[in-house]
Amino acid sequence: MITNKEFQELLENTSFRTWVFEKNAQDDAYWTSWVAEDISRKELVERASAFLLSIQGKSVDLEEQYIDLQIQKAIQNAKKEEKTIVEEIEITEVIPLWKRYWAVAASVIVLLGASWFVLNKDASKQEFALYQQQVLEAKVSNELVEVINEGEQSKLVQLPDGSSIVLQKNSRLSYKKAFDADKREVYLVGEAFFEVAKNPERPFFVYANELVTKVLGTSFTIKAFGKDKDIRVIVKTGRVSVFTQTDNNATQLKNNRELTGMVLTANQQAIYQRQEIRLVKAIVDNPVILTLPIENQKFEFVATPISEVFGILEKSYGVDIVYDEEVMSKCSITAKLGDEPLFEKLKWICSITEASYEVSDGQIIITGKPCK
Repeated sequence: MITNKEFQELLENTSFRTWVFEKNAQDDAYWTSWVAEDISRKELVERASAFLLSIQGKSVDLEEQYIDLQIQKAIQNAKKEEKTIVEEIEITEVIPLWKRYWAVAASVIVLLGASWFVLNKDASKQEFALYQQQVLEAKVSNELVEVINEGEQSKLVQLPDGSSIVLQKNSRLSYKKAFDADKREVYLVGEAFFEVAKNPERPFFVYANELVTKVLGTSFTIKAFGKDKDIRVIVKTGRVSVFTQTDNNATQLKNNRELTGMVLTANQQAIYQRQEIRLVKAIVDNPVILTLPIENQKFEFVATPISEVFGILEKSYGVDIVYDEEVMSKCSITAKLGDEPLFEKLKWICSITEASYEVSDGQIIITGKPCK
């Protein structure tokens, strides 16, 4: 039996609507596989497809003049937005103008039809649906690990390549148990801070709703909550490439060995404005944006006692570091650490203090000797 919730979620799925209207081979393979996993989905897909096609053909029992008027208003608003002069920022058009106007018009028709069924759009549901779709596609040939942070505190995640991720509350992250030989891919919904282990031969990709972030090794934050009107990629160190999943050059941008597209450097951010369907590049000039301690931490130490060093790491990464304070009381370090993942920082600190570490029950346990 088809439920209203299932019907609503399918209608709100951007990928499903694109498949219904355009019928490309790549989407065909995905939706055929999705139906094959549960034969009961066949009727759901057939009904949802018929409904969307009927709206596109204007056969829904709504006043056609009213529909036409709403579409014209939407197109006019989009044109006005295009003429807006934006100073001191760089704007990259995501899709051609004629496609943008049609997308706006089509979305008005879909929303009108959906309202006929008393469907309430919920941004967070859309966000999670896209994340689920991305993860499901990745699971076709790979086993994924999913980390969910439902607590109030941030959660530290160590990836197979040694990269570190600080996952914020109400966020999810999925990644492969073993990354591919030529690339590393993770899937995010929510907010997280990334410290990516450097490896130019294996680019690191983060798929966060509409955006793709590509790096070779750096540190940055992604904020991609469904309830927010914008998606942000904020760079702390290094260089980051950002583009949309619907970019006509997305495949080329992914496969290029260099960072191309909209390239960000330290203290720059990319803002994807969902309503305007555009990607904006700007300077990070609002301290409120940087909310995690780690985003403002430089990790520079000059003869700093080890207790203070561990205290800074605990606060920045939201982890517990356990060690014998009496044994290591005379230990201190002088170092300028950058965007290395947390575990690389720990390896370096342990090497100069003749200590070692292990991770157990969410804690980092340091075993060391007295320093002279």
